[in-house]
Amino acid sequence: MGRWLKDQKERKKQEIRTHNAQLHAAVSVAGVAAAVAALAASNAMSAEIAAARHKTPSKTSAAMASAAALVASHCIEIAEEMGAEHDQILTVVNSAVNARTSGDIMTLTAGAATALRGANTLRARLQKGHGSTAFALAEEKGEEGKESNIVTALNFVTRGGELLKRTRKGALHWKQVSFNVNSNWQVVAKMKSKHMAGTFTKKKKCVVSGVFIDIPAWPGREKEDSNGQRAYFGIKTAERVIEFECRSKGEKQMWTEGIQHILNCHGNIKPESYFDCCKN
Repeated sequence: MGRWLKDQKERKKQEIRTHNAQLHAAVSVAGVAAAVAALAASNAMSAEIAAARHKTPSKTSAAMASAAALVASHCIEIAEEMGAEHDQILTVVNSAVNARTSGDIMTLTAGAATALRGANTLRARLQKGHGSTAFALAEEKGEEGKESNIVTALNFVTRGGELLKRTRKGALHWKQVSFNVNSNWQVVAKMKSKHMAGTFTKKKKCVVSGVFIDIPAWPGREKEDSNGQRAYFGIKTAERVIEFECRSKGEKQMWTEGIQHILNCHGNIKPESYFDCCKN
């Protein structure tokens, strides 16, 4: 268990590094969008002046400027949701709107593309590295018993995966869900929603105090599941019980066992033991 906790600490460092890279990429893309919006607005103004002289209405340039401004606003909003500071975004945007030549735009675009590739590389490395660690830990146990099953389940839930989540109003949304122990020694569920074709994510965290395995099938979903493969479980938070749908009963077992193992660690190991383990 101590070795697993040390692995989680190292993974946390990698997650912070990856998040910072994604944050930098989000701000860079927002800067490109702001530059394009500013250039489109300038062109629209020039087109309006030319149209007024020739008395011919021009709506295309204005529509393009409006669309570019909307995209830029959305990119800035996503960067803020990811944790970017207002001053940081303001500095990048102010610098970007001064871009006027094609060379300036190409430089901003190349910088944003490089940032996106770097963030994707770190994310892929994080996922691949964690999987390798999971297999290494399991192999080092040298047995196919309860101990290796616990390690496998722990790594499964900390790595996370896609689950269908039901809101209070009954709406269904796919979420990237994972479970970890934070610095306050609390079991935390992290849920991420994808934006812009999966490039950026909006994160939400909640403290978990329990897991429920007897959640009944959601109304209407059992009719679509003719083979009876779907399975359901819930987690208890301070606000409510959040329910999830799994693609199979085996997947549900991995989720519930892994979450329960983390909760057991939380209940049985003292915080000072965790920090001593991380120091060693």
